[in-house]
Amino acid sequence: MAAPSTKTLSPAELAKLEHAFATDPGSEAYKPLAEAYLGMGRFMEAMVVCKKGVKAHPNVADPRLLLARVYAEQGKDKKALEELQGALQVAPDDKATLRMTGVLQVKNGEVDAGKSNLLKAWKIDPSDADTLEAMKANNVDVPQAATPPPPPASGSQPAYAPGVLHQAVVDRVSPQVAAQANGTPVAHAPPPAPHHQRAHKSQGSAPAPRPVKRQHYETQEHEISSEISEVPSSVMRRQRGPSGWAKAIFPVLLIGSVVGIGGYSYLGKQTAERNRKVNKLLSQATDQLKHDSYDSYQKVCELGSAALDLDPNRVQAHGYLAYAWAIRWGEHRGGDDARRKAEEHLKAGLKEKEDSSHLYAAQALITHYSGKSDEAAKALASKVEAFNQEGRKSSLLYLTLGIIQMNSGDLDRAKESLEQAQQLASDDPRVYAALGTLQRRRGLDGEAAKNFTFALKYERAHPDSMLGSALLILDQPDPGRSYVNAAKMVKALVDADPPPSPRQLATAHMVRALLVSRVAADLPLYPDTKFQKELEEATGVGRDRDKARAEVAKAEDLAMGLDNQNPELLLIRGKRLVWEQNIDAAVVEIKKAIAMDGQRAHFHVELAKALMKKEGGEKEAEAALNKALQLVPGSPKLLTLLAQAQYRQKRVDDAIRTYEMVLKDPKAKNPEARYALGRIYRDDKKNLDKAIEYLAQAASEYYGESGMVARAFDDLALAYDAKGNAKSAKESFERSLQSDRDFEDVYCHYAAFISRKPDADGKERLKTLATDYLKLNDRGACAEQMKRFTQ
Repeated sequence: MAAPSTKTLSPAELAKLEHAFATDPGSEAYKPLAEAYLGMGRFMEAMVVCKKGVKAHPNVADPRLLLARVYAEQGKDKKALEELQGALQVAPDDKATLRMTGVLQVKNGEVDAGKSNLLKAWKIDPSDADTLEAMKANNVDVPQAATPPPPPASGSQPAYAPGVLHQAVVDRVSPQVAAQANGTPVAHAPPPAPHHQRAHKSQGSAPAPRPVKRQHYETQEHEISSEISEVPSSVMRRQRGPSGWAKAIFPVLLIGSVVGIGGYSYLGKQTAERNRKVNKLLSQATDQLKHDSYDSYQKVCELGSAALDLDPNRVQAHGYLAYAWAIRWGEHRGGDDARRKAEEHLKAGLKEKEDSSHLYAAQALITHYSGKSDEAAKALASKVEAFNQEGRKSSLLYLTLGIIQMNSGDLDRAKESLEQAQQLASDDPRVYAALGTLQRRRGLDGEAAKNFTFALKYERAHPDSMLGSALLILDQPDPGRSYVNAAKMVKALVDADPPPSPRQLATAHMVRALLVSRVAADLPLYPDTKFQKELEEATGVGRDRDKARAEVAKAEDLAMGLDNQNPELLLIRGKRLVWEQNIDAAVVEIKKAIAMDGQRAHFHVELAKALMKKEGGEKEAEAALNKALQLVPGSPKLLTLLAQAQYRQKRVDDAIRTYEMVLKDPKAKNPEARYALGRIYRDDKKNLDKAIEYLAQAASEYYGESGMVARAFDDLALAYDAKGNAKSAKESFERSLQSDRDFEDVYCHYAAFISRKPDADGKERLKTLATDYLKLNDRGACAEQMKRFTQ
């Protein structure tokens, strides 16, 4: 197949195309821009533009065909075929779509279907060079056109003229029918003569043969004669007298043949119409699977069942149904009925002995949720390897394998599998949501947030990603305006119609309880009354603490009533209790969660965090972290927490060794570990050079976290001051203030630094610092000292 033009555009030419598309996204401008992106290998941009083209032009094949090319260029043949099926729904006779469909089907083992589609493309335009090239490359022979018969000589009957072929067939039936076919009047046959008369007659001369009347080239005769490959010449020449039974049977045979041909044509049309309906239902089911929501899986089950009503043996339908029911059972608490249906469709689909990634994914999920995770992972890994060896990597199988590995505590392998899935399906929200959950369990909140954001980019109301994002916000020490975003996401889930699954709705209620508790505690602390009012309106949380506590209790009761077997709910409750400083109760709730599922590393992390807030809890926290490190060996986040626990136990050298393990890779970014080491070397080891080195690196790596950047520069300034480098100390104090003017400590430290040796400029700077500090907090730690500096 000839490759489309991929002329490299100049930046100006590309900018012109981008401007045209941005100005009118509903026009045909999507096409040249997508072609340009595709030619440049910018697949993500090409895909986004094509999808907008599909939305703007739903009744033409071009945007889906172009999107299929984008997928095919990345080796995503399955997704390409899905888009091509959608294109054929709106343009079943589009030769380019048929041609590409055929080529991909042959490539992926659907040889008969592929060759059939290539022949369809050829019939639409037999001279199309791309189609002829594709047919040649895929060993599809070009059908030979029938050679028309030569004109008969004057006064003679051609040997294989249609009329003669028809005559030969009729002669096989009876002489009478032959005569009738020739237009010769047929008399009724006399009664048979006595034997001696017949014998006497046979001894006479033979009657002259009847003249054969020339036949016209009739359409009906041509259709009948075309079914005959060879008629012996002896039969062609035979002429017999008519018989009554032949005269009677010929019309019956003729009508029967016509009815048979008509019936076959009718059945063919019915089969084609049925297949069209089934394909349309399965195409709709494919679209629903992409949404990865409770409602979409319900719709998949409805569409798959409708497809099976028309074609009970369609493997793709059984695969979709087995997969959707498995997820409804295992992930959304669908009960025994969901499990039974998943197993029934799995059995029916596997019986057909056809490869189906959805069937294999469903089989693994059913095994996993039945408590046989190791068996499920091992069997699915072998399927993944088999698919890879055949050159057809499956994002669905990698995704399912990664989810099973993650739920089993094998977080490193889960990371490998999910990243493979992401490379194969860069627009799948379920993949990004799984990656977000994985990174959250690994303690990498920043990476988790990025993946949840990507999931919400491709599926705006993706429930698990909204929940994950809200929880990450509520894990922050001071969410500030992010409280509003968390509140919006939780409200969208609680009020959703159709609603999310019971598990998701239960989690939303529990997150709402955490939100209410945190906002009620933080609201009075914000000095900006305008922001306080905005926060009250956005979250629905007021200043009445008793009312807030009642709402928290109600939300948690609703959550546990919906899904009391979900350990994540207990963990969220534990976090709420930590924020409320009820550490003992928090530890109890988190331990309950661990008792339900001890394979989730982040459960042990949260337990350790809670224990370190408890007097004398450091040793137990260290044990919890060591347990988590068995699940996630070498995790930088866990090692950092372990070092903190060791330092809290006054084991300074152990803490240094653990922190340095985190930083053994010089390219690794871990500002938290560098900041901790900087303070240890400054305060405990009195090694100011190392302290300055680590604190400077920490300030650089905290980029984007203004509060921590300010804190790191403040501590760096104190280290420079202790070393006697006043110039660098002053510069670091100023950079701290520039990073976050709400960070109170730097005002106190900087003011103390200036006050020791104030010059004229220093006195004015000191007064400004004191004034700004008192505006921030006139009751702060150094407020009284700052008041003296203003005088």
